[in-house]
Amino acid sequence: MTALGDALEFLKDFGFFDVILPFLLVFTIIFGILEKTRIFGVDKIDGQEYAKKNINSMVAFVIAFFTIAAKEIVTALQVSLPKVALVLIIVISFLLLAGSFMGDKEFSFENNTFWKVFLTIVMFISVVLIFLDGFGWLDPIINWIISEESSLVIPLVALGIMLGTIFYVVGRSPSKPKSVESEE
Repeated sequence: MTALGDALEFLKDFGFFDVILPFLLVFTIIFGILEKTRIFGVDKIDGQEYAKKNINSMVAFVIAFFTIAAKEIVTALQVSLPKVALVLIIVISFLLLAGSFMGDKEFSFENNTFWKVFLTIVMFISVVLIFLDGFGWLDPIINWIISEESSLVIPLVALGIMLGTIFYVVGRSPSKPKSVESEE
């Protein structure tokens, strides 16, 4: 084994991947959300409003400790996050390919809401499926959907997709007709 392999094995034995990294990840995300939302209020210093860092950090600290105490959550994070990163790499690769057709223009979905909404839905479904798999729930759900007892699920999903499409098409705001300029 190499020196780097030995170092990784040491970190694994030390609990770096099971305790320290999940703790830091959860603490950072929770702290960032609490700082951004200012749920616990603000402190006014010299006329400026600042989030209450002491309360935010303590709440994030406690939630992070509760998270690493639940071994199944840490395992789900360890299984799911590399897959989420893989999906992100796939999306970036898609964007690189799509951007190559743009020429010298800046690539943006700003004017194309269909692709923005479509990719957001695909990403959301991907992340949900990845975390369901991380908790070991995806296979039982798929088996239940495929089984004979759930023969009603597939028609209901098809009906939902059809109704959603109808509501989307009917609910869109009509495009503005081009005005006809009168000649005087």
